Amino acid sequence: MTGAIPEVSQVPGVQKDEAKLNTYHFNVKMTCGGCSGAVTKALSKYKDGLIKDIEATPVKNTVVVRSSLPREEVLAVIRQTRKEVIGEPDVKAQAGEAIAKNL
Repeated sequence: MTGAIPEVSQVPGVQKDEAKLNTYHFNVKMTCGGCSGAVTKALSKYKDGLIKDIEATPVKNTVVVRSSLPREEVLAVIRQTRKEVIGEPDVKAQAGEAIAKNL
């Protein structure tokens, strides 16, 4: 069949596992290398390698993560470091509002 899209494993230079990775960008308040190190350490230890690439830059307050995990799960790991994540909705507050609306 002409014009068929090849499987990911058939595309040169692309491994099957890499095709499933998502790239997430977070604004995280970090003041020093220790802050970015804490975020990087927490993410790299989480679920034994499901997070492939981590780039935490304290000067720009950015964290870029490549992972097959859902965004919410990666965000939860970052929040466990007690670093402020800027511009991300508070899931707990939203859940509380949804429950209150349904009462």
